[in-house]
Amino acid sequence: MRSAMLVFFLLGAILLSGMLHYLAAHQRPGIYPPKRILKQRARTLGIAGFAFVVLGALLALWIKK
Repeated sequence: MRSAMLVFFLLGAILLSGMLHYLAAHQRPGIYPPKRILKQRARTLGIAGFAFVVLGALLALWIKK
């Protein structure tokens, strides 16, 4: 179970760092793909990353019991 918790935390961290990458790319002028697509990717990665971190936290709480 601890390995599953670690995998969820690591996957969440990777997805959240991807979200930060796309948000930084969104701020640069003259980029491809369009800003709308970058916002959609950042939103999707942020939601998925947050969900994985929450699942990891729930597993951490369940393991401690």
